[in-house]
Amino acid sequence: MISVIVPTMWRAPHYKKMLPLLDKHPLVGEIIVIDNDTSQTDQSIFDLKKIVYLPQKENIYVNPAWNLGVSVSKYDKLCILNDDCLINPSCLTQIIWKISPDKGIFGFSELSYCGYSFETFDQLCSMGFGSSVEFEEVDVRNNKKYSGLPHFSYGSVMFLHKQSYYTIPEKFKIYFGDLFIFLMNLKHKKINYTIEDGLVCTNMSSTSTSKNPQIESQIEYEGKISFSEKDLL
Repeated sequence: MISVIVPTMWRAPHYKKMLPLLDKHPLVGEIIVIDNDTSQTDQSIFDLKKIVYLPQKENIYVNPAWNLGVSVSKYDKLCILNDDCLINPSCLTQIIWKISPDKGIFGFSELSYCGYSFETFDQLCSMGFGSSVEFEEVDVRNNKKYSGLPHFSYGSVMFLHKQSYYTIPEKFKIYFGDLFIFLMNLKHKKINYTIEDGLVCTNMSSTSTSKNPQIESQIEYEGKISFSEKDLL
């Protein structure tokens, strides 16, 4: 079984489609929704059987929401999912069986991402796109294909074992969370993976790019913080 962790400010429509799909999946044990904007809460989520609802008095931001979700999760296997992402649920069983304490994190490769309409996404799923996936080992220090920082996919959809999750430092509230977890797994001699041949429909960063002075201020602050691979490895 797996715990799915979804921080949200209800800005993207994708969760309306994705959460019911997760609720029906036999290996999804719970869907932990961290509500960072209770003035916009979608009441329809309470019709779902597996919802664990965690309302916040104010926006705690995405990385603290991940930390919170992991801390209350029931199951050892985790999926951290942006609310603006749709994935083909047919691949979940294959990914869940791959997760183990001795492995790092799993994230979809860049080629898995698309900006298709929901209708097109449904059509592609019905044709089998994203239903069967492959896994590739990734080491950013040696692999030229992924040289430098890990690509964006880990922060959008991430799968891992609870023993491979490392609490993100408080100063990083919006950015660097996936990078921190990625590098900490390398530090502990665990291999990280990309998920190839997947299908992820997303708008990308629909909350962090919104015109919100509080969010913009935090982004500006984090942009000034020095963070590099050598800080950890």
